Amino acid sequence: MAIKVISASNIKTEPIAFQFKDDTSTVLFVESLNYAPYLYIKKLNASIDGTSIDVRDIIYVKLFNSKFLPEIEICCQDSKGILFNDLYPFDHDTLLCIFVKSNSEIFMPIRMDFRVTEYESTKSDQLRDIFKYTIKGILNVDDLHYTEYKSHKGTSYNILKDLALNMNLGFASNVESSNDEMKWINPSNTNIEFIKDVTKYSYISDEAFVWTFIDFYYNLNYIDIQKEMNEFYKDEKGSILDPKFQKTPEEIQSNLYLTNNKAFNQTNSYIAKFSLVNESFKVNLQKFYQMKATWYDKNENTIFKTLLKQLENDENKLSEGEGNLKQLTDKESTIFIKNLNDEYFIGKSDTKDNVHKKYSFAKLLNKYNLDSMGKMKMVVTLYQANFAIKRFQNIRLDIYNPEDMFSNKAATKSPADSINSTLSGYWYVTGIDYTYKRSGGVEQEITLMRRDLSIDYGKSSKEKNDLRAVTHPPGSGGK
Repeated sequence: MAIKVISASNIKTEPIAFQFKDDTSTVLFVESLNYAPYLYIKKLNASIDGTSIDVRDIIYVKLFNSKFLPEIEICCQDSKGILFNDLYPFDHDTLLCIFVKSNSEIFMPIRMDFRVTEYESTKSDQLRDIFKYTIKGILNVDDLHYTEYKSHKGTSYNILKDLALNMNLGFASNVESSNDEMKWINPSNTNIEFIKDVTKYSYISDEAFVWTFIDFYYNLNYIDIQKEMNEFYKDEKGSILDPKFQKTPEEIQSNLYLTNNKAFNQTNSYIAKFSLVNESFKVNLQKFYQMKATWYDKNENTIFKTLLKQLENDENKLSEGEGNLKQLTDKESTIFIKNLNDEYFIGKSDTKDNVHKKYSFAKLLNKYNLDSMGKMKMVVTLYQANFAIKRFQNIRLDIYNPEDMFSNKAATKSPADSINSTLSGYWYVTGIDYTYKRSGGVEQEITLMRRDLSIDYGKSSKEKNDLRAVTHPPGSGGK
């Protein structure tokens, strides 16, 4: 089950009015939305109207969705001379509204309101009154910051769904329930902290771990990450945008993937820049190769101890030619056996009246596997936004070796020779940020993670068999 919107958001964004003197101005404005976001700043409950920020004044706009809550940061000038006086913010009274047009008819644009949290004015020219403004904001949902002293009876899935709907947020998930019914108590924390706390102790099964976040469309997402990491939607489509190759305005539908192959450098599938960090050994050392969780159940007067399971991807769900994964945990090494935390005490619990049976275990299970996701991290930059890419989805990457693509023998090599079989394959999207720069246009930065590598991605049948003979020699028990 892919991530689906169970209930749509009922958040009402602030109305934005446009006034143009003539048809030419209207056409120019509409065309400008193809290249830059539209920004509007206003004060609530004020007699003065808000104002758009002239696209020529924008230095950069950054739209973040890599944490729990979307955030915004803009840097601009003020040719209208209104940001330093009439619209100067007080506490909790200023909104920064943004509209980002989708470059696809299939995918929704982004329309969000942010409450201004920081407002920096800088005058750096001694002779001229020229100001530069850096403005930051968080998603405008006041209910998230209200405190409550309240108990909620039910599962974490139902509690968070009801809480989201009560705040007019939407709710999206890739599961239908959780196995953790209890009384969840909010001891006067803010709703946002209560959501995070419930997430820590959420439990679906020993084969799952949970995370929550709010997306660009005001939906609270409740995600079984393990389930989503095992969902390989090989036929998932995206719009391939290529102003150079496209002769008609009709969108070209193709399988969704990203690549650093320069043959695609005019499309929204091209990875223009990337940084890659492999911290598998460091992460394994920090969280221990093996860990036994210990807790005391007061109701049963019993100490429980269980070995935490490091969840892995299901190779059987990969299509032919993309299977045979290498887990980034060396189970054959001595350190795997000896680097063992045998007495990790996670607390006391009363499973009869207060908490669900896996309450203490769930917190460590979720954290242990969330930490495992950080073994391999890649941050890629696209110079054309790809709205088909969603947070917490698997996406295929075709990573090519530059020395193969540009060597003297490149003309005699097949595509399979140039593909980096280790790094190519499915990666998991954990963050999506958009940046508009006056000097550089639109960028989309995507954070991807992996906890395994592909052994034989893109290899021919003979190469796969040869590789398997090396990785699983006769008599080794390899499948």
